[in-house]
Amino acid sequence: NKIVLIALSSARSSFAISVVPKVNVLHRWAGPALDRIDPSIEIPKVEEEDDKSSIASSNYASSYATSSASTNYASTYISTSTYQTTENRKKEVQNKGPELPFLPILSWGWALVSGGGHAVSPILARAWGCSLQFLRASFPPRDENDDGDDGVIHNPAFGLHDEFNASSPVVALNWLGKRSLVYLTMTNEFTLIDTVIMTMQERLDFSGMKLVYAEFALSSSNSQLSGAAARTTFMNSIRSNDNRLLILCQEGIKQITVMGMREQIKSLEDGGQWLEALALALDHYESSISSQEDRRRSPTSMRYAGTMTSSSLTEDEIWMAELLMRYLTLAIDNAPESSQLEISYASGKASSQMNFAQSHFEMLSGVCIEFSVVTRRLDLLFGPIFRCFYEARFINVFLDVMETYVLNDKLTYIAPEAMVMFVAHCRDMKELSMVERCLLHMDCSLMDFDSILTLLKKNSLYTGLLHVYSSGLDDYVSPLEILFDAIFESVDESEGIHAERRSDGAPKSKFEQYGYKALLYLKYCFEGKSFPKGSALAPEERVQTLRQELFTFLLTETASPPRPSANMPHRPVSRGVRSLPYPYLRVLILIDAKAFLDCLAIVLDDPAAQFLENARESHLAVDYAPDMLLEREHSDESGLEISGLNNGKLPNRQRIVDTLSSIIMADLSSEITSSFRHSDSKKQFMLLSFKAKDAFLDFLPKYLKLGVVQTSTSLTTEIFKRMCSKSGSSESEIVSLLQALPRSSYELDEVLRTIEQAKSTRGSLFLHKVGVSMTLDRPDMSDKCQHHFNRSIDCYLIDKDEEFRKGVFAYVMKECSSGNSNEASSSSRYFRGIVLRRLPELIKLDADHAAQLVGEMFVGKLNMIISSLEKMDSGRVAYSFLDAVISGKLNKMDTVASQELLANLTSNHHHKYLTLMANFQPDRVYQYLSTNQSYRLKDALELCQKRKIADASAYLLERMGDVSGALQLMLQTLDTRLVTLRNIFLENDAKSQSFGSRRAFNTKLSTLQNEVTEKEKNSLKQILSAVLDLCERNKNDHVTLENERGPLLWFHVLDRLVNAKSMLRDPKDSSQHLSASISTMLSELLLMTMQRMMPNVSLYDLLHKITKDHAQSDLGEFREMLVSMLKTYSSELDVCSNAVDVMYHDISHMSMEKKRLKVQGSLVQECPERMTNHAVVTVTPSGKWEAVNQGIALGTQSGSRRMSARHAASVLKNRRRKHSSAMKRGIGGGSGGNGGKLSLMTAFEGESSMMDSDHHLVGCLSDAQHVGGFY
Repeated sequence: NKIVLIALSSARSSFAISVVPKVNVLHRWAGPALDRIDPSIEIPKVEEEDDKSSIASSNYASSYATSSASTNYASTYISTSTYQTTENRKKEVQNKGPELPFLPILSWGWALVSGGGHAVSPILARAWGCSLQFLRASFPPRDENDDGDDGVIHNPAFGLHDEFNASSPVVALNWLGKRSLVYLTMTNEFTLIDTVIMTMQERLDFSGMKLVYAEFALSSSNSQLSGAAARTTFMNSIRSNDNRLLILCQEGIKQITVMGMREQIKSLEDGGQWLEALALALDHYESSISSQEDRRRSPTSMRYAGTMTSSSLTEDEIWMAELLMRYLTLAIDNAPESSQLEISYASGKASSQMNFAQSHFEMLSGVCIEFSVVTRRLDLLFGPIFRCFYEARFINVFLDVMETYVLNDKLTYIAPEAMVMFVAHCRDMKELSMVERCLLHMDCSLMDFDSILTLLKKNSLYTGLLHVYSSGLDDYVSPLEILFDAIFESVDESEGIHAERRSDGAPKSKFEQYGYKALLYLKYCFEGKSFPKGSALAPEERVQTLRQELFTFLLTETASPPRPSANMPHRPVSRGVRSLPYPYLRVLILIDAKAFLDCLAIVLDDPAAQFLENARESHLAVDYAPDMLLEREHSDESGLEISGLNNGKLPNRQRIVDTLSSIIMADLSSEITSSFRHSDSKKQFMLLSFKAKDAFLDFLPKYLKLGVVQTSTSLTTEIFKRMCSKSGSSESEIVSLLQALPRSSYELDEVLRTIEQAKSTRGSLFLHKVGVSMTLDRPDMSDKCQHHFNRSIDCYLIDKDEEFRKGVFAYVMKECSSGNSNEASSSSRYFRGIVLRRLPELIKLDADHAAQLVGEMFVGKLNMIISSLEKMDSGRVAYSFLDAVISGKLNKMDTVASQELLANLTSNHHHKYLTLMANFQPDRVYQYLSTNQSYRLKDALELCQKRKIADASAYLLERMGDVSGALQLMLQTLDTRLVTLRNIFLENDAKSQSFGSRRAFNTKLSTLQNEVTEKEKNSLKQILSAVLDLCERNKNDHVTLENERGPLLWFHVLDRLVNAKSMLRDPKDSSQHLSASISTMLSELLLMTMQRMMPNVSLYDLLHKITKDHAQSDLGEFREMLVSMLKTYSSELDVCSNAVDVMYHDISHMSMEKKRLKVQGSLVQECPERMTNHAVVTVTPSGKWEAVNQGIALGTQSGSRRMSARHAASVLKNRRRKHSSAMKRGIGGGSGGNGGKLSLMTAFEGESSMMDSDHHLVGCLSDAQHVGGFY
């Protein structure tokens, strides 16, 4: 049953062949890709994969080297060579490219491979260039009852198991044992590979070995083919036997033996290479012991001191520990001795010797700790190793190195005795904080709590204490209680609370250090984080129970007895802050009240927090709108009771606030201050109490707004005092708090006095409105009600926001019109009297709204109001009021009120309005006169002439019939304004030249000059506009003037503007800028005049006037206007011409349509003498008729009811439409309907009774067209 396998290789593939019991090719193994054989060769681009393979295979060398393997380990080596003819090699060189100088190398072996378990398998290793591959032979499983004597040969199946690439081409390959493979590369690198874990175990340099090699020619004659080279192989120079490797060298045979791990380490140890031996031992541990044996236990498990026995350790682990201890003993024995240090110190070389010794032990400590951590032998580290360093008196060096490993999270456990020495060492170095930092990186669940907690308390390491308690024991209250004991002791000490605090806020005394630590701890716990790492607590339910535990502890009214202390073992309870009520809350408030209240806010603001609810808080839930926080609270009959049976519910917020209020807002009685012995402590306590009050008063408003708490009236008053005095407080915050509070929660007068002193207008307004509502229905408090109402108006009027100030009108309207009772009516009368007194101020604020207010409430007192307003501010207030009514501004806002006021205005009021307008806004007089008729004409003219308002006077003269006088007055005024504008230009030009070098002054002067110039320009344009309005109004009534025909009014204006050029001629010394300004102004006036003239004066008259009267001028002023006029005239001609063309086109279209309708008629040659009504006949093209249906009565049930002519025509119309549609689809014949016939229907007798009885109506084209038309 033995089978013998050999392997052969050709230029393209390798073959696994069985030769016993018979020759049979079992597997063909294709060669690797060319880029894997030699990565430096570029593969030519080919289209077919077969061509690529042929190119690769043709470049391979002839095959060499085969080996055989059998199941009984008997091996026979057979070598073959294959040669190619010279002609074939020439063709391949010419067609396929250069040849590869690499031979395929094969080696059979019984080996262990990754994934194959502990059973060996036949493995064929192949090296071809840089590619190494493994082909595994798998035999079919054998039946348990099969004795193997049936004579059947079971051939194996082959499959590629693994492959990798070498750094350079391989020239020799061989198996060495069951899990090792060696290969030699062209660069003389001899490499040993572990085939189970596929890692390199050893690499040697064979460059000086001088191995024997063989060369093979790939052709029959090297001389016949130029460029042909021999192929070199070292395959037969390396052979393995009994885990030995025999190397055939030119000078002899050398043997290489594979040593075991212990043998290698022992060899390094004997050679003094201790660090290399230890590193190799660690590699062995990580690759074998840790990867195989530790799979059965947790990867993070450690062997701690006192927990391991010799029976629980493996043989390799014991041996590795012994290796480390031998190295440690040797290193300590050869370290510098103390006597050498003393001698060196005496000779002045102590520093270098000491540094050398310390460096030696630092290196030794690092090696021991690293070895112990990797091998998880902390029992060894804190046992024999720790004692060795202690006995050598270099334990401090060991502790310093250990600290580095702890901080880097490599070492998470320290034995108790080592921790004691580590704390003592840090205390000597004055770095006790290092102990706490190390504790944060350690696993608290593995510690000896009794020893570590005692150590932390003794050295006041409270951060570590908090961490160990919370992380290791899940106890958050006990460490806080211990910390509070330390805080109480620091308060009682002489340097306690009275110590001055640093300006930068950094803690200075123990009281501050411990206190802020407690605050930070509470903050982390309330946020659901671990202290001090800040990681989230798990599970989430633990956060709720933790909060309850902490609140229960903080709200304890009496402190627990102090714990025994080495300094004061019999400290009395009733002493210092500890003796006061609520000592824990009190001391946190003394430390930093704002920080403590911020911690509480974390819980109070959390929507997920659940609070108990008592009767008082239930009452609040009715008075206030419920919010998210309040909805999550649950009722509880116990109310104020706090116990551990509340399922994580926190004490109600009202109790928390009441407790804080009793502590913070209490008077500083002698009982409290007497708890402090030092006078400075008393002063500091009072100062901190004042700061705590401010922080507490800043803390309360948020919860008062939410309606979840309630405060006394005195405390509420203090809150408002704080809000008014605090910098940065806004009126909106005060108002929002006032709106949230019920009326019974504060004293109105006290709070109002406080807010008014702070000049908070909106807060005062709110309170005054509250005062009005409270006293409105009480006759005995009418004076107070009027006072609040009057002050409400004051608050509106003095507010900074203009839009808010206008809200006074809506408020006044509401208060004066509300209420139907007698008391309300009485109050409304008082309010109206106040509004009348304050009316001038309201008019100054907004005259339109004030006029609306008067129209709503004081129409009957209009005359009195106007008379009283005339005496204020020289009549300006009365003018603002009348202007709002008469100008139409009020009408846009309130039509009813406007009509009411206008109906009650007399002519005297209108004249008074005109008089005030002439005083304050004379420019508006002309516009008012031209748009209104409610004034006395004669009085208005006298007023305007007296005030010298030219445009208004001219308009009034025009109304009185003196058009010429009005025109002359306007033109004179126009000349005067032109001269004034010219003088302004001259003055500005002179000032600009005088101050041209002073740039800053010139800028201000230029701005002022521009404002004056623009104002005068606007006045001039307003006068000209009034003149043009006069001309336009009288264009048809005054066509003659001084016996001349034509639109002379327009021409007088035009002449005056043209002649103004000579009147305004520039002086010789004027600047170019002045000339340009005057010319530009005149051009604007002329353009404005021409634009108004064009619609009113014909183009012919206008051009005739210009060319006749100004023939000697170059028409420079008119050029632009004339061009514009001609363009406009041309455009109008084009529009009219196009309109005529469109009209002619429409007329032509209508005529053609009418003709088309006429030619659609049919000639009728004869008609019957008698025809039944509604008879349908057909008229042929020759004019003959044929009766189709007589006596038809469509639309009737019995035929006795006659059809109207319109209905009959509709029937015929539908009939012709159907026929026309059929003709279009090609159904009918001929060119016309019914073969050219025309169907008609006669009218009924009622419609033809006016005609002669001997004549019968066949049809009238016009009537038919009217009814529906022929189609």
